[in-house]
Amino acid sequence: MGESRKNRAKVLGSRNGVITWIKAIPFQNLMESAYPAALRFGGAGLQLLVTILIARFLGVKESGVYFFWVAVMLEAGQVATFGLDRLAVQQLPRLKRDPISISGFLAPLRATALIMAVVLAGILCLYSFWTQEGDHRSVWWYAMILACVSGITLSFINAEAMTGLGHPVLSIFYRHTLTTVILLLAIVISGTRLTADIALIAYAGSFCICGFGTMIAPGFRGLGRPLKIPTKTEFTQTLGKGFPIFLNSLFASLAFLIPLGILERVHPSEELALFTTGFRIILLFSVLANAIYSLQMPDLSRAAHVMDVSAMGRIYRGAAGKGIILLSVPLVVAFVFAHPVMEVFGEGFGEGVTGLRIMLGFAMLSLVLGPAIQLLLMVGRMKEMAVLAAVEMLVVGAAGFLVVPRYGAEGMAFVVGASLVLEKVLYIACALHGIRKPSSQPESLDS
Repeated sequence: MGESRKNRAKVLGSRNGVITWIKAIPFQNLMESAYPAALRFGGAGLQLLVTILIARFLGVKESGVYFFWVAVMLEAGQVATFGLDRLAVQQLPRLKRDPISISGFLAPLRATALIMAVVLAGILCLYSFWTQEGDHRSVWWYAMILACVSGITLSFINAEAMTGLGHPVLSIFYRHTLTTVILLLAIVISGTRLTADIALIAYAGSFCICGFGTMIAPGFRGLGRPLKIPTKTEFTQTLGKGFPIFLNSLFASLAFLIPLGILERVHPSEELALFTTGFRIILLFSVLANAIYSLQMPDLSRAAHVMDVSAMGRIYRGAAGKGIILLSVPLVVAFVFAHPVMEVFGEGFGEGVTGLRIMLGFAMLSLVLGPAIQLLLMVGRMKEMAVLAAVEMLVVGAAGFLVVPRYGAEGMAFVVGASLVLEKVLYIACALHGIRKPSSQPESLDS
């Protein structure tokens, strides 16, 4: 009888413990985090629809050309920000919503990034000129590259500025939703007349509209001039602050572009299409995770500014936990139904199922590790970010030369997936090392 009472007490105790644990979960806060993620998920659905339409209209071979140039220009636009987008999300929460200070920070920042965008777009134009065969590449093609890279660069700057100002929903709308809607309309209007060139022009136009137009859109109104040509001093100081992050972006982009270039040169465009289609699905999960993390970034920035280690740990664990709760099930579902997912893109895409599953597995590991890049940025370890990105580039580049020529799209999927996890492991280790050093303080624009 006594044993029975003890057993019942244990059961009740365990049930009460579970109930207490459930009650302790901040569901309201979780729903607040889910809101921008839900908005981003809606935009992701539109992006997936756009990808499906383009793949079906163009076919495996021609869609490979489109996806390759989209990937290249997207990476170029990220590098062209010179790390100033990350600097914006780090510094803007500390300007205490002062319009004069915000405008004085953002206007020359945008202009500096635009200058870098023109330079990198010129390099891409030279690459296109020397590698493309035939005489179909006229002036409009190079103008498209210039416009697209510039628009992407400004979109990145504006989106991260919105996050730093505490408007994550506007950030998602400006950077993802609006561009996708514009591109979708262009594809629907083109219909069966759609070609890779028309799709690329529509892609470039969507980013130009969003990149340049959103500078005067809600969220930025009342902040003064959207662009200001920087003085020589402002230009050099801004580039100096952003240079370590620029190196980080450059090396990270090269870690992706080197194996991608190998795949493009030694395998048929069909292999390129299989990888890039699967990679765009992984990219959607990545931006969904960043949408969830974005709500905590202003708080993480302020905690890192005063080096409140306890608060930083709590914010980081909360952001990582919300990402796992909200995205783990969709990732598992995508893994299980990978073959039907790939077949949605059209005939022949089902052969990319193995590559997609490889990347989904690594994406789950990456999700568990949390917002490692944001943490390292907030604690001011920018120079270390560049060094670690260089290490990643060397490792991934070497792996690309060894794996991609032999295994094609599946080898590329393994290299890119592994690089996602390697990057976060390196960044977390570096951030923890920086936090434990008593003298480490986050870098500031005023320093």
